[in-house]
This record gives sequence, C-alpha cells and structure tokens, in this order.
Amino acid sequence: MADKIRICAYARVSTLSDEQDHSLAAQTKYYKELIENDPNAVFVGIYADKKSGKDVRNRPRFTEMIKAAKRGEIDRIITKSISRFARNILETLRVIRELREIGVGVTFEKENIDSLDVKSDFILSIYSIVAESELTSMSEQVKWAARKRFKQGSVELNSNIYGYTLKDGQLVPVPEEAEVVKYIFKQYCSGVGIERIAKNLNEKGVKLKKSNGLWRPYYITRMLRNEKYIGDALLQKRVSVNFKLVKNNGEVPQYYVENNHQPIISRDLFEKAQRILNERKRKGKAKELSPFSSKIICLACGKTYTRRKNNRNTPYEKWIWSCRTYVRHGRKYCGAHSIKEKDLKELFVSAYNEAINYKSNSGDLSVLEERLKALLAQERELFALKAKGYISSANYDAEHKTILNKIKETENEYAEKTRDSIKLSNTKAETYEDRLVADLSVAEIDGYNICFKFKNGAKVMRQFTNEVDRRETWRKKLGRE
Repeated sequence: MADKIRICAYARVSTLSDEQDHSLAAQTKYYKELIENDPNAVFVGIYADKKSGKDVRNRPRFTEMIKAAKRGEIDRIITKSISRFARNILETLRVIRELREIGVGVTFEKENIDSLDVKSDFILSIYSIVAESELTSMSEQVKWAARKRFKQGSVELNSNIYGYTLKDGQLVPVPEEAEVVKYIFKQYCSGVGIERIAKNLNEKGVKLKKSNGLWRPYYITRMLRNEKYIGDALLQKRVSVNFKLVKNNGEVPQYYVENNHQPIISRDLFEKAQRILNERKRKGKAKELSPFSSKIICLACGKTYTRRKNNRNTPYEKWIWSCRTYVRHGRKYCGAHSIKEKDLKELFVSAYNEAINYKSNSGDLSVLEERLKALLAQERELFALKAKGYISSANYDAEHKTILNKIKETENEYAEKTRDSIKLSNTKAETYEDRLVADLSVAEIDGYNICFKFKNGAKVMRQFTNEVDRRETWRKKLGRE
C-alpha cells in the first residue's frame, strides 16, 4: 500500500472581529473534514493566521508551516485562494519555488491551480498581481474613510497604551498601571534620568503591559511624550507606507483632540516634563561617534557594546566599552566584562597587523560568473522543453533539482570568494588610527576573549584583562611620579 500524502491547510482572515473569528472557525472545520475524508491523505494540521498583511512576517503560523514543510513534515498544502496564501507576487513565487524544490505542492481551490505544475507559474503571477492590486485599492479606501472620521473628531484608540484599558471604545485608567505612570513623570520631573527610572522599575519587578521583558529608556521617553496621559489624543502619528507603519512626517494631516478621555497626570506635570525633555535635547552634547560603534558584540546576550566614561571626575576617569544590557539592567541580566578603550585600540592594532598577512583563496571570480550564467541558461532551456511537452514531469523535476543545487552552490561560492577578495593594506600599522577600523566587520567578546573579524575573512583572537594598579594611577594623576 502506497504511503499516504500528508496534507495540511492554510487559512487566514483579515481582521480580529467576531465575524472573522467565525469565518476562521468555518474554514478550519471545512478543511479538517475535507482532508480526513480523503482515503489517500493524512491530516497533519491547520495553520491559521488572523492578522492580515502583504509581508509574511505578519503571519507567524504561515512561517511555521513553511518551516514544517522544509523539515519534511508536510507533502501538500491546500488553501482557499492565492489572495489568502500571499498577496505579494514576489513573495508568492519565491515560496512556491522553495516548496517545489523539496517536492511540496500547494493547491489553490478557487483558481484550481497545482503549484507543482511548472506551467502554473505564469497563471500564479497573473492572479497575484490582481490580488495585490485589490489589496492596495482596499487599503487606500480604508485609509480615506479613517481620515474622514478623524477630521470629524472621531477617535479610534487601541488598548496597548500602558496605564489604560479600552472599554466601550474609551480609554479607562488601570489603577496599578496609572500609579506607575505617575511615578515615571514625577521621578523625571524631580531630576531622575530615564535610564535610572527604567533600571528602578526593573529592580522593583514592575511588569510591562503585555510581556515579561525589561523596561528600557526608549519606553520611558515614549511615555513622557505621550499626550494620552493628559486625556488628549493626537491622531495619525504614524502612516502606512507600502503596508508598513512609519512616522508621519507630513505625509497626511494630523488631528489633535483635547479632553478625549480621563487623564492620569495633570497638564502642569506633563508640560514640565516636555520642557525638561526639550531643554536636555538642546543642551545635550552629541556623543563622540567612534568607528567601533555597532561593531562590538556581546556573545553572552547578543547586544552591542556602548562607549561610556567610567569613574568620571576622578583620577581613574577613562573611556570604556560595556555591554548595553549590563549598563542598562545590571550584572543580573548580563555578566559580560567591560574593556578599556585603550586596551581595545592596542589589541585591534595587533590583530590588524596579523590580518594584513591573511591569504584568501579568492580564485578567479569570472570563472564562477560564467558558470552561473551557463546554469541559468540551462534552467531556462529545461523550462522551455517542459512547456513544449518534450520531456516528462518526472524527468523535468529530477533535472531541475540538480540544476538548482548547482546554482545554489555556485552562488554561495561566489559570495564567499567575493568577500575574501577584499584586501587590507599591506602597510603595518605603527599606532592606532580610526580609518583602520573600516576594515573590521565585527569584534565579538566572550568572557575576556575578543575575536576580531575582518572584511578580508581573517579572524584574529586576542585576550584582555581589567586589572589595574590603582596606586600607580593615582601617582600619575597627581603628578607624584
């Protein structure tokens, strides 16, 4: 008896409304019965997303389904239509092609299309273009209607604002969260910095609204700027551009509604916080940008290192680099070691001088380019033969899989050799210079080990220590040598 085909279904609804919840339940029931009633099929689950969007990143269950297929857990996917599967033509064809390479087909019921049929690519392209056009048109209509309501004073708010919950379309303060909001404003207006406020909240064990994550200075700043806490509402702070929400910099008009809901703090306190924020922004000196910025990575937590002055206004004052997690939240969350900038520069120069002698096997890139062109030509010829019926589907699939593997191997080899073809200067560095850091891709710190990875492919390991003779430092600072 032949093995049964493992089939799953993918269902999606566009909103979170009760009607759409019912639609999702109906789709789930339909596909479950359809697959279980097929004697040649095995039902392996239904993947369903409620959120809409052109980008698959907004559909976690869709992503999980593709991963399951690549793990060999699914043989076929069945879905209602192309518009329910994906509305971006490039994304649609890319996913279809990836699934086809591993022998997984997608059945589109409405269009009666089987993605394993190579001739379906053209039809899929046409339907995807239509679906994408419809999505754009629908989006514009929705935005036009929303702007009309905003202009008339209608306010639509969400329940994700810390300190509030949404009841009957109105923001209502949550007592315990409202106290935290008051604490933040009062602390800031009394002179406590935003990083210190965030750290205090974490130490007190105060939870965020919908996660167990940590309070960050960015969250505090956003709250201090949010007019919702005085009962007002600024509408259209963000605007959708190519289906992505971005800051509204004048693309569409904004509307300000006063006394829209119950406030948590007074206007005087809010205005004082705004004055302090603006004053600090004007007076604040921009941090000296270092060429190492964003290039030093903590392997313990994955965050970057930040430059800061240690022991300020003391004989021990110096620039050091520390993990951002450690700086903001303490050693409880990351125990990575800091490194003195003086040591960082010395170790970098030593590593750089070793890296310039690195010999890569770049080879002749033109050979790989010609090989890639030939393979792509073979793929086109093979497709033409299949379309004209000169070769069977089985032979096509076997040959196509072989060609695709060779294309991937060549592309990977080309990318690697292109990277390795980058040459560093052959001149040895006598002292540290900022310009040299341009050749550094990343520096990874693990304990007291730091691995410098250069753009020519060289990897150089060094070690550092934080030991210091404080008495000797004092003598030098006070001129008692």
